[in-house]
Amino acid sequence: MDNIFLVVLASVASATATYLFLQIKSGTERIAEYQPMAGRQRLLTGTWRGESTKSGQDGSQIDYKVHLDLEASMRQVSGFGKLEAEQGGEKYVIDVEILTGGFHHGQFMKIEYRGDEVQKSHFGSIIGALDESGTSIDATMTGFTELLGAPGTGELKLHKV
Repeated sequence: MDNIFLVVLASVASATATYLFLQIKSGTERIAEYQPMAGRQRLLTGTWRGESTKSGQDGSQIDYKVHLDLEASMRQVSGFGKLEAEQGGEKYVIDVEILTGGFHHGQFMKIEYRGDEVQKSHFGSIIGALDESGTSIDATMTGFTELLGAPGTGELKLHKV
């Protein structure tokens, strides 16, 4: 009877050890997956400047000067920015806040933003690719701005300052 108890106890201990080993190994592999991203993601932190052209559904177009201050931590991207545009001889400065953001596959940034301009609604999404050197981002944006009066899409090119 004691032998059966010892065999059962050894089997349970072996199964538990195997389970724990696999869980630790799996967790370590998941952590290792993020290591290359962490190094590349840190390149996003800093000041970025560039230009954007956004086109409305009716063919209207507006050009922006873009200034973003980004902060990257783990897989999250946050920050603030400023968009400057001129329309009909009037200059507009729109402060923007990044509501949500992330960095994926060691290369791609996605952010959701909204403007703080009370008179003009401004919000949208930006998806961009960080270049190999970590000094420029080519992106596509989509969103709404009352400066166009309709949803629009555009291209954005940023360079790290």
